[in-house]
Amino acid sequence: MLFFGNDNGDYEVTCQFHSKSGQSIAKKRVCHNVSKKEAREGMMSYITRTFSETIDCTAPIKIIASKTSK
Repeated sequence: MLFFGNDNGDYEVTCQFHSKSGQSIAKKRVCHNVSKKEAREGMMSYITRTFSETIDCTAPIKIIASKTSK
């Protein structure tokens, strides 16, 4: 039986994407007490909700999550 380590913690999530006008946009947030996957999914959800009118859907959305040090 395999046991996986608890990877919950605070993650700094950075997202880079393009607007329909071609402008490059970068946003950064800190997600508390979540896994890396949850932090990335939360940022994707935030970006698609907040920038739904201006985001360029044909360009890739780059999301990087890194654990903050305490």
